Amino acid sequence: MPGYVNVELIEGIIFAKYVGEMNVELIKEAQAKIERLLDESDTSKILYNTLDMSVPSMKLAIEMQSFDAKIKEKVQKSATVVPGATTAFMASISFVLSQNHKVFHNNLEGAINWLK
Repeated sequence: MPGYVNVELIEGIIFAKYVGEMNVELIKEAQAKIERLLDESDTSKILYNTLDMSVPSMKLAIEMQSFDAKIKEKVQKSATVVPGATTAFMASISFVLSQNHKVFHNNLEGAINWLK
């Protein structure tokens, strides 16, 4: 399934929803939107929703790790909602350097509540 990303600001949290098969171009597109919202708003919280995303490659996890390092001074809290163990493992690689990041298994509501 071809992938897409939706990034929007809702109630003080940047919601980045990843659906389908991701590639570097889609990841970079999402990163640009996330960074713009961090710069243009007063929010410092990000929710990465990967429930409908295909399992990402190691290359994409490393790309996210680089992006996370770039924006870490702007982010107070971030969370990733994952559908399974493999995606959770990739998220742990992506956010290994984050000070305040948490992975939630199939629990979007829990992630939102934690970010608030």
